[in-house]
Amino acid sequence: MTSIKMIATDVDGTFLTQQRTYNHPRFAQQLNQLAAQNIRFVVASGNHLGHLQDVFAATPAVQTFVAENGSLIVDHGQTLFETSLPMTVVHDVVTTLLTDDAVRPNVLRLSGAHGTYINRHDRPHDAIGQKYFFNNLVPVDDLLKVDDTIYKVNGEWPNGAIRDIAARLNRQFPGKIHATASGFGSIDIIAPHMNKATGLTQLAESWGIKPSEVAAFGDNDNDREMLAHVGLGVAMKNGTESVKDVAQLITPTDNDHDGVLDVIDRILTEQL
Repeated sequence: MTSIKMIATDVDGTFLTQQRTYNHPRFAQQLNQLAAQNIRFVVASGNHLGHLQDVFAATPAVQTFVAENGSLIVDHGQTLFETSLPMTVVHDVVTTLLTDDAVRPNVLRLSGAHGTYINRHDRPHDAIGQKYFFNNLVPVDDLLKVDDTIYKVNGEWPNGAIRDIAARLNRQFPGKIHATASGFGSIDIIAPHMNKATGLTQLAESWGIKPSEVAAFGDNDNDREMLAHVGLGVAMKNGTESVKDVAQLITPTDNDHDGVLDVIDRILTEQL
C-alpha cells in the first residue's frame, strides 16, 4: 500500500484546465479509490472558500478546503483553523498600497469572512475573471472602513512586476505580513509565516498524518512552501521554474491534459 495518506492540490493552473474545467468522471472514480485506501483529498488554494466550493459543487465528495493560502481551513462546512490579519496591519498595508505609486495596484481587494471588499471605483483588467473568482464581491467607498475578519489583502499589478512588488512589501512590513505572487498578475498578502504548507500541516496533524505522508500539487510561487514541505511535492509541467525547483516530481502532462489525475493514478497503483 502507498505511504501517501493525504493528497492536496492547488486549483488554477494545476487541477483545472485553462478553460477552468476538470475531468469529472475520471476524478469521481479516483475519489472512490482514494476513499477505499483511506487517502484524504484536500483542495489547497489562495482563493476564497465560496469560490472553491463553487468550483467543486459538481463533486460533492470534495469537502475539505485549505483556502486563502492556508488562512482558512474548512472540513465538511466546519471551520477547523483560521488566521486573520490584525486590522491595524490591514490599514497600514492598504494605506501604503493606495498612497505609494511604486506599489499601487490596479485593483485592491480585502478577502473577509463575510465578503470580498473592493473600492466601487476600481476597474479590474478582467471583469469577467473577477466575477468568476470573487462570487461574494462587496463594493465599498472606503476600504479602511471595512469591518470584518480579514484573511487576505489581494491586488492586481502588471504580471511582470509582481515578484518585485511582493518582495518589496515583505521588506517594508517585516514580521507583519507574508506577500506572495499567486499568478494572473496577483499578489496575496496574508499573516506572517502563513502559507499553504502551514495550513496543510495544521490539518494533517489534526488527522494524525505526517508531512512525509502527504502529496501536493502546484504550479506557482504560492505553492513553493507546500511542495517543499511534503513527502511528495509535484510541480506542474506548465508551472513556473521557481516551483519546479523545489519539487520532487514534475507532471509528465500539463493542466490541460489531466496532469494531476495522471499522478494520482500512479499513487493509487503504488507506483509512487
